[in-house]
Amino acid sequence: MSMSVKAHRQAGVSLIEVLVALFVLAFGMLGIAGMQTMAMKANQSAFERNAAVISANSIVERIRSNQRWERDGSYNRALPTGACTAPEGTDRVSVDIQRWLGELTTNLGDNACGGINCTGSPVFCRISVRWDDSRVQGGAAAQIFEVDVRI
Repeated sequence: MSMSVKAHRQAGVSLIEVLVALFVLAFGMLGIAGMQTMAMKANQSAFERNAAVISANSIVERIRSNQRWERDGSYNRALPTGACTAPEGTDRVSVDIQRWLGELTTNLGDNACGGINCTGSPVFCRISVRWDDSRVQGGAAAQIFEVDVRI
């Protein structure tokens, strides 16, 4: 067999190797893009959980600064299962809750809501924050964060 026959039989082999390498590279890039998307979703979920903690602390500080009404249960508000409505009124408690619910909506989305249940002496409060966390794999449409605090 002469040298020209061997070269003719192997023509196109390197082209196939390049195509296989490009396929493997493209598949790997798709995997990286998918991982990046999952990481961004998880990062957004962590941001929202942090915002829920900060918002819970915000209403706790408002309750602490208003000791006149903290003990009589004026801040108590059940976490609704449906739509979240702010209390009407211009008294200090209503304004505090209106602003808090506004913060929740701004930071966690339109479906965010909160509930407060203060009892006992000394006063213990359970602050509940609900928001939609369904973007994350395994996330719930109604994620609820609760914290118990002594006022």
